[in-house]
Amino acid sequence: MTIKNVQNIAVFSIIATIAFATFATSSVFAEEDRKYKMTGDITPVLTFTFRDGVEVYSFPVFNMGENLISDSGVSFSVEGTVTKSPLLHEAMDQAYKYRFSNNAFDYQMKYFDVDAAFIKEGKSIMSIDYNTCRIDNYQVETLDSNDYESYFKDVGFAVVDKIDFVCSGVDIDKKFVKPAVSFTDFGDSGFKFAKDTKTFVTFMYDNGAEKIQFPVFNLVSAYEESQENVIAEFKVEGVLEYYPLLYKAIKNSKDVSGMTYASNIDFDAKVEFTNGEETLRGFNFRECVVSDAKIVTKADKEEGFTGKSGFAVVHQLTFTCSGIKPINSNFEKLYGDTPIWKTSQLSNVYMESLQNTDQGLDVFTTFTFANGIETIEFSMFKQSEVLTATENVNNENGNTGVAAEKFTRKTVAPTLELRGIVGDYPMLYKHVDNNRKIQSVAGSALKDLVDIDVEIVSNGEVVRGFNYSTCRVTDYTVETDPNNEESYIKNKFALESIFNFECQGYTPNNPIYDAMFEIESANNISSADLRNTQDWGKGFYVQ
Repeated sequence: MTIKNVQNIAVFSIIATIAFATFATSSVFAEEDRKYKMTGDITPVLTFTFRDGVEVYSFPVFNMGENLISDSGVSFSVEGTVTKSPLLHEAMDQAYKYRFSNNAFDYQMKYFDVDAAFIKEGKSIMSIDYNTCRIDNYQVETLDSNDYESYFKDVGFAVVDKIDFVCSGVDIDKKFVKPAVSFTDFGDSGFKFAKDTKTFVTFMYDNGAEKIQFPVFNLVSAYEESQENVIAEFKVEGVLEYYPLLYKAIKNSKDVSGMTYASNIDFDAKVEFTNGEETLRGFNFRECVVSDAKIVTKADKEEGFTGKSGFAVVHQLTFTCSGIKPINSNFEKLYGDTPIWKTSQLSNVYMESLQNTDQGLDVFTTFTFANGIETIEFSMFKQSEVLTATENVNNENGNTGVAAEKFTRKTVAPTLELRGIVGDYPMLYKHVDNNRKIQSVAGSALKDLVDIDVEIVSNGEVVRGFNYSTCRVTDYTVETDPNNEESYIKNKFALESIFNFECQGYTPNNPIYDAMFEIESANNISSADLRNTQDWGKGFYVQ
């Protein structure tokens, strides 16, 4: 019986248990088929090949320790409900028994190979082969909700094995087959997104292209304020799936990792944020390589084991690129049919339709640029603690007594953060894109500054306001912040734009208080309002 046959037996649950009396000959053991709520029907099935036999188990939680690209080591960990696993448990027990032995000392259950196959609809979409592995650590833990809820039947507890492994090598066991067509669109991911704003990434290689929708996207770096050159880097996450050209690039990056004499194969990537009708925003990344690739399981304590929630086996991929060019096609539309040289001022208004604020408050932000005004309603507004100050104590050549009497206090510059679902605000995009070009140029901090006015409105009345003057953008990112496994299980994701500004001036407004001291004048007739007596009507006369 081959290992692949054992996997198929475990996957289709043809055998529940193959009992054995002794380990004198090679034996096979497979656990009973266990059903968990797995997003995308992706289940990790691990085959352990010991000297005494083979065991096959489905672990709902599988996490890689290091990414596939790095050459810093090979490790992974698993979690699963404690079940009958004699060989694996014996390897754990022997690891404890010989824990103080010399590392060179070999014992019967010390080393073994592990094949981690990821099964979908009864078939392995890909597998990772770990060789010469050993138990690095383990524990048995009862998982609960960290409060009294687990004592009730509808929540419950989970008694699980947590096992860490260290191996000497790893390889992706998937033979590359070149796609029959040059361009492959893998279609919609099936997940729901706030305001239907989705992320599509088109990877363009020398031998073809693949368009993939990822539920999670993060612009890791590109726009932050820095005195050094900032690399263009982005990260995606999605339910594990095999993409031939992408995984060929991952394998290539892994093969050349740590080598000074080998070159990596680069590719271009086009990122588009679309609401189904138009592309609201995007980026063209050029000359990218895969810098990080991991497979992990999103889970939350006991919830996946007890059935309250579930598990999501995902791949997390990071790409480092040599350059980035923003996509802001809606900016040119603001000019309409009027020539650019005839238009002195532009204007745009964008209201965030997703609102669920206490007391129905709305926050409107108006940006005053050199070429126009744009008003945007963001879902979230956050200002810094405006009274914060720093103290710089003069050292006075080490004389701490004098230094204690002489210090300077510097007020921290006011900052603000604006967050919302990626929307149609091309003027703001244009501003941050222009700022990115000069972000590492000395002496450019005071160039292309913007004024920002924030109004908090309740039932059409401004109850609070803030005027920020001469502001510069310090960072801009686009990111999805999933709620652990719940975003996958509940099928809800939100793609946000996040803008950070630092300003030189700040003025708070309190219109309700100001209205309390407004004095109304009586509407009396003034003598100045009377006509001259010579103009009076008949019957009146002038002395």
